[in-house]
Amino acid sequence: MAPAAKPTKNQLRRAKKKAQKQQKTTTDSTPDPATEVTTETPAKVKVEESIKAENRRDGDAITDPLIVDEDNPLYDMYKEILEKFEEGDKEDPSTKEPDKPEVYYDDDDDIPDEEEENAAPKMSKKKRKEMTQLSVAELKALVNKPELVEWTDTSAPDPKLLVHLKSYRNVVPVPTHWSLKREYLSSKRGIEKPPFALPKFILETGIAEMRDATLEKQDQQTLKQKQRERVQGKTGKLDIDYQKLYEAFFRFQTKPELTRYGEVYYEGKEFETNLRHLRPGELSDELKEALNMPPGAPPPWLINQQRYGPPPSYPALKVPGVNAPPPPGASWGFAPGQWGKPPVDEATNRPLYGGDIFGVLQQQPNTQQGEPVEKDLWGELQPPE
Repeated sequence: MAPAAKPTKNQLRRAKKKAQKQQKTTTDSTPDPATEVTTETPAKVKVEESIKAENRRDGDAITDPLIVDEDNPLYDMYKEILEKFEEGDKEDPSTKEPDKPEVYYDDDDDIPDEEEENAAPKMSKKKRKEMTQLSVAELKALVNKPELVEWTDTSAPDPKLLVHLKSYRNVVPVPTHWSLKREYLSSKRGIEKPPFALPKFILETGIAEMRDATLEKQDQQTLKQKQRERVQGKTGKLDIDYQKLYEAFFRFQTKPELTRYGEVYYEGKEFETNLRHLRPGELSDELKEALNMPPGAPPPWLINQQRYGPPPSYPALKVPGVNAPPPPGASWGFAPGQWGKPPVDEATNRPLYGGDIFGVLQQQPNTQQGEPVEKDLWGELQPPE
């Protein structure tokens, strides 16, 4: 049902004129005041009925009609306000969008079925990825070089291909600080950088002591002497033997420590012990002294190597007492200074790890085939005259 609309200005004017005509007819017919009361009431009723009839003709129903007197001085004051309300009433109701009915949602109607309750909960994308992801042990078992596998390789899109590329020859590795959360080289902020030190072959010429002596002498000079030296400088203060300089740069010069191909710098690399000059199986004098090994005594790990075999990382390594004969003068046994029990098969008396463990086989001399190789240095410097 449409809401009741207010009467327009023209409707009010027409209703007012009809009411005035009816009042005139009633006043002409009945001049008595007693009869006026009886005739005025049906006149008002007729005015209301006429207004309702016009409203019904327009399709609107008005419950309380508004009668405005245009001759009233208050009407001029509120005329503009009433016109604004009439403009809103004149809008075509067909252009207005009909009000959409409100939808009420009832949460109580969502009753879970038994099938939904019994169904397994949905698995997140992260958990599904973890289930299909290889572990570090599984990845190490699938590749040829398991020592290159890191714990971050399992989360790669193709872990096997990644380890295969890392195991290629002359492949430069990714810097290790890519996964660090702190900034690169942030740990070196508080470390004071040491001053530059001259190489050893230059220090042996004695140039550093001569330079320190001249600097000390300059500190003892007065201001006038320093100004005089600026104007009239003297040469030949550092008397150096040029033969020493020649020998230092052309005979005793050594190469500085350089990084090899593919080595990437990381924090703390300069503080690590350089093991490049060491060889597996060769014991240095410092290591023998640290292990308290007397001359000709076996290393303390010989018994375990005879039991479990040589190190698998060095399959071609000849270890005395394991797959090679002990040094001359050594004897088998478990007394201090002896070389344990030879690792042989009890049934066949053959070495378990190969090699000539008893030193029975004769060493064949290295016979060189073809022309002898000339080993003289073709770029050797001429001796000084």
